[in-house]
Amino acid sequence: MKSLIIKNTEYSVKFSFLVFNALIFLLRDNDIIMDFYAVCLIHETGHLFAIAVTGGKVKSVVFGGTGVIITPEKNSRHELFIMLAGAGANLIVFFVMLFSGIDGSFRLLNLATAVYNLLPYRQLDGGSALCILTDGTPYERTINTVLTTVKILFSVILLAVTVIYSREFLPLFIVSVMLFVYERGI
Repeated sequence: MKSLIIKNTEYSVKFSFLVFNALIFLLRDNDIIMDFYAVCLIHETGHLFAIAVTGGKVKSVVFGGTGVIITPEKNSRHELFIMLAGAGANLIVFFVMLFSGIDGSFRLLNLATAVYNLLPYRQLDGGSALCILTDGTPYERTINTVLTTVKILFSVILLAVTVIYSREFLPLFIVSVMLFVYERGI
């Protein structure tokens, strides 16, 4: 993975990012693809906004199979706020559209993106937030055991939904397995 440095920020693209996007194009309806990327842009803009508001700077941006990882320079005081700002931006858009009476896939994609990013995988915002809250506490081991069980059940449910209902869930199942395997170092 080669990286590019622009104004003290490192940018890189992992092969897994290209594979995941190829799956999106192969398995999804073309009309929803542009909505998907716009929702992702809203999510990442939420993180960037939180970094800017807290006076931080972006250290690196990595495009990977699980999404875009924006790493700010360390500032532990605002870490949790920055971590949750992406899902917050998606939820704000979802609720504005809901209360405005605007329906459609764009609104639902914002909700789905917020929920997905709050899943308890360390590479996602939810897992990173849990790490911030639990690392070094007496409950860390118990929480990790419970979360491992939740992750396995989530993947099994996604596989069942993919087999029974629709191949459209296949990319999400693949990503859930990739996240679990990556987290375990398998």
